[in-house]
Amino acid sequence: MFRVAALFASAVSLALVTGIAPEPARAAELKCHTADVVARGVGFLPSRKESEQAAKKVWLEKATKIFADATIETAKDPKLGCAKQGLYTNCTIAAVPCGAVPAAE
Repeated sequence: MFRVAALFASAVSLALVTGIAPEPARAAELKCHTADVVARGVGFLPSRKESEQAAKKVWLEKATKIFADATIETAKDPKLGCAKQGLYTNCTIAAVPCGAVPAAE
């Protein structure tokens, strides 16, 4: 039982730390793309937080070309991974963008 509680607590805290938990209230009106959008940060940065934010920024730029109102919070199945090299970190995010407003072409 303890392992299940610990696993749940770590999953919840990961979602809270990364800020990628979906909003349940808007889920009914959103449509999702058919495939993941993958984005990598601009390079190795001195902090993990900066690297995560850089990857999210690049992902959002790509996602808003599909749905104008796409956000990281409404993304489906977000996966965030980071690579560390010495004191520097580079992160990559993959998620299915969701939104209510298709982007203009």
